[in-house]
Amino acid sequence: MGAAFFYIIFNPAASSGMSVNIFKKVRARLDNEHIPYEIKVSRYAGHAVQLARQIGSFGKQENAVLMVIGGDGTLNQAICGLRKTRQKDMPVAYIPAGSGNDFARGIKMAQDPMKALDQVLAADKPLRLDIGQYTEATRDESGIFVNNIGVGFDGSVIAATNRSRYKRVLNRVHLGSLSYVAGVVRVFFSRKPFPVAVTVDGQRTLIQRAFLVTTTNHPYFGGGIKILPIATPDDGKLDLIVVEQLNIPYFFFLLVQMLRNKHLKYKAVHHFASPHIHLETTSLEFGQMDGEEMGSRPFELDFTVTQQNFWIKREMDK
Repeated sequence: MGAAFFYIIFNPAASSGMSVNIFKKVRARLDNEHIPYEIKVSRYAGHAVQLARQIGSFGKQENAVLMVIGGDGTLNQAICGLRKTRQKDMPVAYIPAGSGNDFARGIKMAQDPMKALDQVLAADKPLRLDIGQYTEATRDESGIFVNNIGVGFDGSVIAATNRSRYKRVLNRVHLGSLSYVAGVVRVFFSRKPFPVAVTVDGQRTLIQRAFLVTTTNHPYFGGGIKILPIATPDDGKLDLIVVEQLNIPYFFFLLVQMLRNKHLKYKAVHHFASPHIHLETTSLEFGQMDGEEMGSRPFELDFTVTQQNFWIKREMDK
């Protein structure tokens, strides 16, 4: 592939508006180095899907790369839109400019946006990585996720965090990832355990007192919490973690162990890894996908792994 042309999708609302300064710096760098680009601005929820579809359907530039400047939700939308076009294999570059930026962590990308841009501009070939596909039978939905889909505790935390005032305040002082921790504290004592059925490789497991149920593509969620340290985005599998709530003190103990990356050895923590995972809940639970709310419902989710081209030179690829 020759010199890249960047179609840029920029979300000015990411990180409560803090992404604007990042965008200006990225644009200045591209201008200084005479790197060609075209900018499209995401103006409302779901707009990045439409913009990516326009780029993939009508873009005619050679050696094109879709660059996303925003959070993980914007990245999700851009990939979702692109994959519905004739140019679905166009590589995607990512400049982390959101509150959590877990995808950047998960693929060993710099958290600093300008260092991430260095890695993007240093790339000379696409990097093929895993992402997740899902279908949800209750509401007949389908889509992709780059980080994780959670039902129960983390879904409730996302719902509480997105409705909070402290998220905007923390973003303004560059501590956006702490908003998730504040959400954890807020909902910790209000949620109750629920039954979940997990089917992996033809074997069905019923867990009666599930509290946290998260299917993930890499180790991180919630702005840097290592929910599954052994998960990787290049093994052809998705990972599911189910944490039981046997009692509140013990669950709190497990959360502390999670922060120490030592939680997987306990019996109340269940880990599954497979290219195909199915799970069902019967109670009304909150869900989240890549940090965006999925609403409250009984979930019937079917997960499979697929691959996506990215445009980045990771530290480990040097």
